[in-house]
Amino acid sequence: MTILLGIIAILLPVAAGVWVWKNFDRIFLKTVEIDSNDHLPIYLKKLAAVFLTTSFLLFICFQLVFIFSNQA
Repeated sequence: MTILLGIIAILLPVAAGVWVWKNFDRIFLKTVEIDSNDHLPIYLKKLAAVFLTTSFLLFICFQLVFIFSNQA
């Protein structure tokens, strides 16, 4: 059971990170017109959003794995 929860705890943040990466422009940049010299700050914001999302979910998921694996 712990192995299955560990696999889910790894795959869930990865899936959420992919979702944030693909939908970042639609969610946060609705009305912003991107100049040719303005790609780096937007890329860094996108990377930071993905990093924060995945690290937060990874932390929460592994905490839940450790909680549920100690109950056995």
